Amino acid sequence: MPKKIEHVPAGKHMTLDEIAQFVADAFAAGANGADVPTGRLSFGGKLQQLVVKVADTK
Repeated sequence: MPKKIEHVPAGKHMTLDEIAQFVADAFAAGANGADVPTGRLSFGGKLQQLVVKVADTK
């Protein structure tokens, strides 16, 4: 079963630091550069959530 790495912002919208932490957590969980994340945007186009599913290698 794939692992789901999900980040939501501390405030209303994600900052670059939060996006960088999401990427670091995804790679630490086994994601690779070919994995495609999904996201949720606000009506104004600002990022509110990022999710990536990482295949379980066990």
